[in-house]
Amino acid sequence: MSETVNSSLKKAAKGSTFVLASMAFSQLLWFFIKILVVRDITKVEFGIYSLVLTVLGVISAVILLGIPSGLSRFVSLHLGEEKREEAYYTARAGMQMLLPLGLLCFAAVYLFSGLIARKVFYTPELAVPLKVISFLIPFSVAGGVAGGVMLGFGVIRQRVFSDVFTPVLYLVLLLVAIFLGLHLKGILYAFVASSAATSVLVVVYGVQKLGARPFMPKAGRRHMKLLKFSIPLLASTIMSLALMWSDTLMLGRYSTPAVVGTYSVSVSLVRLLLFPLSALGYVFLPIAGEIYAKKKSQELKRTYQVLTKWVFAATLPLFFVFFFFPEMTITVLFGSRFVDAAMSLRILAIGFMINAFLGTNGMLLTVIGLTKTIMNISITGAIINVVLNYVLIKYLGMGITGAALATMSSYIIINLLYSLSLIRYNSMHPFTSAYLRPLVGAALTGVLIYVLAQSIPLQSWMLPVYFLLFIGGYAASLLITRSIEREDIFIFREVMAKVGIEGAGAVAFLSKFVS
Repeated sequence: MSETVNSSLKKAAKGSTFVLASMAFSQLLWFFIKILVVRDITKVEFGIYSLVLTVLGVISAVILLGIPSGLSRFVSLHLGEEKREEAYYTARAGMQMLLPLGLLCFAAVYLFSGLIARKVFYTPELAVPLKVISFLIPFSVAGGVAGGVMLGFGVIRQRVFSDVFTPVLYLVLLLVAIFLGLHLKGILYAFVASSAATSVLVVVYGVQKLGARPFMPKAGRRHMKLLKFSIPLLASTIMSLALMWSDTLMLGRYSTPAVVGTYSVSVSLVRLLLFPLSALGYVFLPIAGEIYAKKKSQELKRTYQVLTKWVFAATLPLFFVFFFFPEMTITVLFGSRFVDAAMSLRILAIGFMINAFLGTNGMLLTVIGLTKTIMNISITGAIINVVLNYVLIKYLGMGITGAALATMSSYIIINLLYSLSLIRYNSMHPFTSAYLRPLVGAALTGVLIYVLAQSIPLQSWMLPVYFLLFIGGYAASLLITRSIEREDIFIFREVMAKVGIEGAGAVAFLSKFVS
């Protein structure tokens, strides 16, 4: 294992451990919050709640123009080339461009909220929630830009604000709103207040860690360079929006808020499959940028392979639960009135699992500078997704099942095109024999547990048992097929050290099965 790979894996292990722990805690809090929200409001109100948050996400992402990703990439490259002043100029240009856009968009949504509610969604009840949520737009933009700048500088601990502070504050304010009987409007005010406070803290933390220079929106000299790189990434952002929200938006337009509420339950669950990859991606981009700047393509490829294997292993147990036991999962967490979302959860889980299986392919294309390739694939994926949603939801009347099929298909197509582009231009892929060999054992374990579960009365308390049995079966398949590599041992040791556990015995045991 080369020194570059060693150093990269060490950074990724430490950074991902922190981010993953933060995200795991966050997901638990958000789940509890979601349960409180669902139980305090009606199915229709939950659909409205989901729609306005979707509109907020779409607007904020479009305004950002892909610039946070561009900032992270350019800042990390400039630092790798030891051009710190260039990094400052780039950060300033991003702040100067986006802050006025955020304020203008807030004014537009606030003033035209009634028109959007009536003419786009045919739901006049959306008008007031849209006005409430519009106040968050400029805060969201400021936090997004600041986060992109700090990520480029390798500062990742601001994640604690979005992953921990936001849900904690939201939970406190939510409980107050529920106690006062404010229902939907109070819930939205709680969300806006907690998210806005988080954005302010992110900016303040960035200034504390890096000084004010990267965050001063005064005249910069890198606007066009940043825009030229980032605008193609807007196509990638649009693709992400299409994958994440076009199904919800089209259900909102061609169906009812109650249907949107049901579908949102399956979406909320399946997005848990993204957080191991998101945790890795958050720390991998600056690492990959530095390796690429030093022209060490083989080390970059090997780092990609090893980390993708770990992301897949972390995602697989949740996929098993969602795919084989969707009804039980939904009933335990959200109640039986949302059990109609079971099939859509199963379908969505397949698409999200393929995404984890192929790893950070899109991020690597960004690091390499193939933004036009990303743009072309993203436009293709967005068109496919929108067309499929339109046909399956409106014309075939498949409702939430059609929405799930459209999203699954789009995820698979886009990720395959990303990976094929990586192979074509840089011969990079995550597939090694040690990665692929255990898959047969994992599949057999999942099927056997499912068959066993069907032969006994299904009890909700058995779900954690099935989960642990699957983890044990997958771990056994890793050992039996001797699919553990030296890099895996290294990462395991770093993770154990990070959490303060003495893992010498486990390391010695695992070393016996190194391929």
